[in-house]
Amino acid sequence: MLKTKQNKNIDIAEEPMVQYLKVQTPFISKEEIYTQIPILNLMIFGIYSVLQKKETCTFERLVAECFMLFPKVFGLKRYPNWPDTLKFDRATRTLRKKGLAVGGIGGKKSPGEFKLTEFGISLAKKTEYILINGYTSQYVKKKSSPTIRSIDDKLIEYIRQSNCYKKFAENPDTYSITEPEFRNLLRCTLETPQRVVKQNLVYFKNLAKEYREKEIINFLLLCENKIFKT
Repeated sequence: MLKTKQNKNIDIAEEPMVQYLKVQTPFISKEEIYTQIPILNLMIFGIYSVLQKKETCTFERLVAECFMLFPKVFGLKRYPNWPDTLKFDRATRTLRKKGLAVGGIGGKKSPGEFKLTEFGISLAKKTEYILINGYTSQYVKKKSSPTIRSIDDKLIEYIRQSNCYKKFAENPDTYSITEPEFRNLLRCTLETPQRVVKQNLVYFKNLAKEYREKEIINFLLLCENKIFKT
């Protein structure tokens, strides 16, 4: 056992990790708020928090950040003073699949680095607002209400109200779209890597399928065929 009284090292048998990684975190005292927020939203905010500090967000850094900010959610059930890394494995894959984050894969030459897409940044800021202001009623399970709209609802409405989709709806047979228009529709710039553009497109298509928006699906497929010709 390490003699912490003499050499000032941490005796992890006596000092829980939450003290070992002690930082000033504004959300730890708001357990009633962050425990009602979906874990994916908290992870997105964790990535956002690390990046705002101008640090590289590796998998290990993400685990540490989320645990420091939200220990009740990311701690082990039997050992709550330590993070549960298993909660991150599948969830990080889901973040990439949903087009909220990219990277984090790692490999022999790289520890892996997470970055947020435009959708991820938007969700992170929304989560930050809720954490600060304490509004979590939208996450409480209840009967659906037309006055409560999720981020996915807004994205579907965003597509439907876009000029690109309106032109498509007027005449699908003669519709054409340029790459800048398509990237703008997907909330990407001309500098955005193509893998991110495609990832955002996949998210839009999956979303349209979940909402059973057949015309939006056809619109996105047509755009995809015109822009990514094989």
